[in-house]
Amino acid sequence: MKNEKPDTQFREGRLPAMAPLANPYVPFQLENSPKYEARKGMVRGTLFPGLDLPFMGKVNTEEKAETPMTELQALAFAVQELALYLDTHRDDKEALQLYRDYQKLYERGRMEFSKKYGPLTHTQVSESADYNWLDDPWPWEFHGNKED
Repeated sequence: MKNEKPDTQFREGRLPAMAPLANPYVPFQLENSPKYEARKGMVRGTLFPGLDLPFMGKVNTEEKAETPMTELQALAFAVQELALYLDTHRDDKEALQLYRDYQKLYERGRMEFSKKYGPLTHTQVSESADYNWLDDPWPWEFHGNKED
């Protein structure tokens, strides 16, 4: 090792220069493409049926329980999916309006959830209250996610 050049000691595990790692295929996403509703999209892993390609022939059809937390998760998922879509389809006005609608629904739901169950993140601790981020229930705990 002492006589080797420093950059040659890490050569193990590299692929030959011309070896293909993978051949990816990404389906072209059309503008104004159909969309799942937020909860179904969250379960399927995409808001867009055209991108919903089963892995090894398996399709996730399970449903999430309707709780305030899953509703917020579905809205946050839809906002993120639409943001990614709008990165490449910036002229799609329908998607932009849906993005804004989901943002408003998420913010309203987040505020209602925080009033009822406490803050979702440490950044939502109010100035007038004590630092209650560590108080139970935590948002992901079961008893904080069921209907009263």
